[in-house]
Amino acid sequence: MMKQIRLVPALELGNKLNVDVMDFPDGSDACRKRCGITLEYAPRDIRDLKERGMDREAMLDYYRQRIYDLVKVNISQDWECCGGMEEVMSIVEKHIG
Repeated sequence: MMKQIRLVPALELGNKLNVDVMDFPDGSDACRKRCGITLEYAPRDIRDLKERGMDREAMLDYYRQRIYDLVKVNISQDWECCGGMEEVMSIVEKHIG
């Protein structure tokens, strides 16, 4: 069974978003903070993605994959999101223009 993870936007700063990564130990309903990740979307970051030929949808796909990869590195296993991805992506979407 794949690890269930909930993403919780923790702190939105001007050019980055800190996200708490919550898991459910032993399959219980109670969650705990497993780790945190930071997504950066400074104008320079967005410009670099545009220079790589990405449009808005491609940038959103990039950030979704970035979230998956960052969490996977931190928890050392594959995972699936059981909540919070929409909230995180809506914050990112505001900043990519």
